[in-house]
Amino acid sequence: MPVIKQYLNKISEVHGKHHPELLEIEALFNASAGELTMHMKKEELMLFPFVRKMMSAQSEDVKVHTPHFGTVSNPVQAMMHEHDTEGKRFRQISELSNQYTPPADACNTYKVAFSLLKEFEDDLHLHIHLENNILFPKAVALEKKLTA
Repeated sequence: MPVIKQYLNKISEVHGKHHPELLEIEALFNASAGELTMHMKKEELMLFPFVRKMMSAQSEDVKVHTPHFGTVSNPVQAMMHEHDTEGKRFRQISELSNQYTPPADACNTYKVAFSLLKEFEDDLHLHIHLENNILFPKAVALEKKLTA
């Protein structure tokens, strides 16, 4: 994220007058970077440790204590909502950047910035897929099994 932010800042300063969409792309990415940083902290400090506790409880055949957030479904729903928000934000970035296609007058920095943005979006989609479709359903199912 810091590298992309630097590239976007540079191309916005140099090319923003002729390509005002860069200013909006930069603002959208900066907002996303801030939100995703908080998102990952919540996952690492709250959700994932509880999932690990549930896995340990299952393997050791012990009871897992109810977390302060009630049920694993609560943070899962919050994370999925945040995933939706970032997916929408990146659809805007993709549209504004003509699906990450630099214009004819783009310099190398511009081209690299768009390439990095595309790579970031692809990684984000993979992250969202793995969590929404694999990790989260398994965590919810495991909690139901442990509390049944």
